[in-house]
This record gives sequence, structure tokens and C-alpha cells, in this order.
Amino acid sequence: MTTVVHRRVLAGAATALFASSVYPVYNPRCTDGAMRLDDDDPIVHATREIAFQTGVTHPENVHVYVSMDGETGGSMGANVFGRGSVCISNAVYRGFHLDENVDDEDEDDLPSKEEAEFILAHECVHLAKNHSLVMSSFVPMAMLSSASLTTKVSNKFLATLLGVGSLVVGGIYLSWWMEYEADHGAASLGHRFHIGGLSTLERTRRRNCMFKQMHPTRWITDEGNYLADTAHPWLTTRIDHLSSHNIDDCHNCAFCSLVSTPFRST
Repeated sequence: MTTVVHRRVLAGAATALFASSVYPVYNPRCTDGAMRLDDDDPIVHATREIAFQTGVTHPENVHVYVSMDGETGGSMGANVFGRGSVCISNAVYRGFHLDENVDDEDEDDLPSKEEAEFILAHECVHLAKNHSLVMSSFVPMAMLSSASLTTKVSNKFLATLLGVGSLVVGGIYLSWWMEYEADHGAASLGHRFHIGGLSTLERTRRRNCMFKQMHPTRWITDEGNYLADTAHPWLTTRIDHLSSHNIDDCHNCAFCSLVSTPFRST
């Protein structure tokens, strides 16, 4: 009886967690003071065109937000729901419009237009591949699997260790796989996106190296990898991934999807 109740409670908790995590994907919004751009903004037009190229079925439903925080961007939504939002930093927005703002005092610190386009493409691939939905679905399923494991292993400490370990390792692997796929898919759109991707990652790596020189810390390696960021692969591996693989073929590495989105190269 206790086991049945335990399973029902666990199933209910997993269902509630799944619903709460999927709702923001179904109804994507950027909060924390982000400002939604007008549909006639050139960067919105560019984002929707890129979204179409990456395989988003309803690019007209993709909205773009600008946040004063952060350095690159993020996305929320899913292709299966036919809607999505892309949130970029103010630096990315200014970098995209750099040709129009030639007198920008911080021009040297801004990403180039190619880098801005790669960041937009990277986030659009996340939307096209339903990555937010996949990650939202992973957590409750992993919880159920971990709980099931504890009922089958007599040593509860070992069972808990295995359950938590599989949840953490599985989550990191899934997150890294999606980031590699988004990098590869964005770079597949054409040479300027490929160059923009390499430049974006290299810029971040150099910035980390400079920060380590000014503020020595063990969390940043000598190569510029930020160890505390477990949601993203190391910058050096992402750079190597884009540098060493045939960008026209998304089947060349273990982290790229076996079911390839028909990216429309330009």
C-alpha cells in the first residue's frame, strides 16, 4: 500500500513539474525587463528569415526581445507549438545595427553583424529543434526513473547516488548535445554564419582569458573555459566542433541530431 501511494505521489509531482515547465514553452515570454521589438525592426525581419531557414514552421510567430543584461541571447518556445521568442542582449542588438551606428563609442566591444546573425541563428535552431520542450520533458522523466531505481536497489545510498548521478550526467549531456546541434545548425546556413560562429566563441574565450588575468580564479581554465557553466560545452570544444567538421552535413559528430533539419543554406 505504501509503495502504491509513494508511486502516485511521485507521479503527481512529476506531472505537476512537467506542466509548470512546459507552460513557458507553450506561451513563451521574455521577462526581467526585456523589451519586445516592433515587427518592423530590421532585426526582427532578419530573425524571422533566419528562423525560416532553420526550419521553424511559423517564423511569423517568432518575437524578439532585447534585454540590458547578458552578453548573447536565449530562446523559449517550440516548433510543435508554432510560437517562440528570442531574447538578445543590448550588445547584440547594437552590433547588428553597427553599420547604422558608426559613431557608437563602444564599437570595439560590440559583436559584428555576422556574430549577431550567428547568435540569432543559434537560438532559432533551438526553436526549430524543440530543445526547450525536450529539456522540460527530460527532468520529470529522469525523476521518475531515479525514483524507480531506488525501489529496485537494496542499498538506498547507492540507489540515491546512482539516481542523482544519472539525472545530473544525463542533463548535462542533453544540454551539451543541444548546444552543439544549435552551433552546427546555425553555421550550416552559410559561410558568413560559420565565420560569425567561430568569431563569437573566440571573442568569449578571449574575454574569459582576460578576466582570469585580472581576477585569478580556478573556475576559468588557462584556455578560457568557464567551468561553472555546465549548461554549455567548453568553448574550446565548441570552437573545435565548428572548425573541424563539414558544416554542410549535420551527421558528422556524436552530438548532432540523427534526424537532420533541412537547413536552407544561403
